[in-house]
Amino acid sequence: MATRIRLTRMGRRNRPYFRIVVADSKSRRDGRFIEQVGFYDPLKHENRVNIKEDRIMYWLEQGAQPSDTVKNLLSKMGIMLKWHLRNCKSEDVKKVEIQKWEMAQKAKAEETAKESKDKKTSKATPVKEETETDAPAEKETADETVSENVETSAEETVVEEAIEEKAEEKEETAEI
Repeated sequence: MATRIRLTRMGRRNRPYFRIVVADSKSRRDGRFIEQVGFYDPLKHENRVNIKEDRIMYWLEQGAQPSDTVKNLLSKMGIMLKWHLRNCKSEDVKKVEIQKWEMAQKAKAEETAKESKDKKTSKATPVKEETETDAPAEKETADETVSENVETSAEETVVEEAIEEKAEEKEETAEI
């Protein structure tokens, strides 16, 4: 039986939420399903997605194909990355890749937080003051971006060095 991991719509008019279910590919969108593996509420900001990761991995192993929307949700949560790394020979490589992904997610979250703060402060200040203080603000933001780039590149080099060291250790043990 061809199975799909997809969304079924629930809720009332103008207040939708979705169940993430495993269903036969030939069944209707809101029809019969095999197992509910999570839910997605697009209107909430906190706890927007709740997924049983172990069940998702089980169904992916069984050959279930996620729909495009579910695939995007799983990618944002890092489950698709874990799925693609499952056949990786080394556990160390898996851990490093997941750490890189987590660091990238943290950087994105910090960046969006800074942008939202900047938007709030720019709305609160009058227009005349912005033109006078525009040049120093640009210098500060340039300095901040340079320091952020240095920090992220330093973190990346540390991770890369760790990978190289582990690879060298494995080569040495293989030679012995």
